[in-house]
Amino acid sequence: KEVLATKAEKLLATPEMSETTTPSTDYLRQHLPPTILEKLEAGAFRQLCTHLADRSDEVQNIDLMTLSGFCRNCLAKWLVMEARNMEGLGDSAVQQALDALGYDEAAQYVYGCEYGEWKKRHAKKASDEQMQKFNESKPLWAKHNKEVLATKAEKPVKAMNAAPEPVSSVVSPSGNVSKSLLSNVCCQDIEETPKCTPPPLETKKARTLSPIEAPAPPKGGVSFNIGILTVSDRAFANQYETGDLSGPAVEESVKSTILSMNDSSVNCNIVHKAIVPDDIGKIQTLLKQWSSQNNGDSAVDVIFTTGGTGFAPRDVTPEATLDVLDRECKGLMAYVMTECSLQQPLASLSRGTAGLIGQSMIVNLPGNPKGV
Repeated sequence: KEVLATKAEKLLATPEMSETTTPSTDYLRQHLPPTILEKLEAGAFRQLCTHLADRSDEVQNIDLMTLSGFCRNCLAKWLVMEARNMEGLGDSAVQQALDALGYDEAAQYVYGCEYGEWKKRHAKKASDEQMQKFNESKPLWAKHNKEVLATKAEKPVKAMNAAPEPVSSVVSPSGNVSKSLLSNVCCQDIEETPKCTPPPLETKKARTLSPIEAPAPPKGGVSFNIGILTVSDRAFANQYETGDLSGPAVEESVKSTILSMNDSSVNCNIVHKAIVPDDIGKIQTLLKQWSSQNNGDSAVDVIFTTGGTGFAPRDVTPEATLDVLDRECKGLMAYVMTECSLQQPLASLSRGTAGLIGQSMIVNLPGNPKGV
């Protein structure tokens, strides 16, 4: 703030400033050489890229497009546009590097990594409200000339500066190197994207089923009895100032999931909640008591455990669970790990298991409230 205040004082002290001019623009153009002004602009651009990179989870491209008409992909394309405007350079190697610069390389600079990797780590599915606002903001969207963005040369064989291995390119039929300018980005006109239709499968019986289509609940509705077991030495000893947080997080997640189904015929009842230490015997005792083996008419349909799925010596929940299961369900946890690792790569380190004990399903969840 002190630096900015000093600049503002100098700006206001400029005698030749008129009342109708823009102070900041006039000061920079009147008192600084064009080369210095370009360095300031370049520095501001780098600061913008860094600012957005540091907020990859919080600031989504779709929100940038909705509010301002541009996003990170636009910044990458503007870099390529500036490269196309630089012609007639004396250094042939630099000129070739500029002409070979494509969207993918520029996006890697803006994002700080390859766009596909950034999307896998940080991109979130847009809500219906976000999509509505996004479509309504279309008049604001930046326009990009795809022909100008196309590369004009092959990449140099030898890099001038130490840099990571460049992303692979695709050679077009004409011999020129072409990049994925029509990549799946939010500022792209999707309708112009070439569509590749795979050849039909040679099969007598074709079956079409959406991978996200869930089976309909039984007629007359369905009700689940839920048990939530927190496994933690410290929670059992009441050593947390806030008390147990993972158990309530599981309960809230289950209830919100049922509520989001917007189906009154589906109901869940939390019939058991308990906290036990990281002890195999005590874990198994409650799992057996709550399961249909020993609980008769008051059987628990689904038992969620939370905690004890890591690699600490006292993390024994998976071992305790496996010993009492009649049938293990490895596929369920494999699917969970695949989905969760897209948001948090460390999720793949969880050793949780799942399976059936009698008519009850047991599912191990991590102990971190944010991970359940």
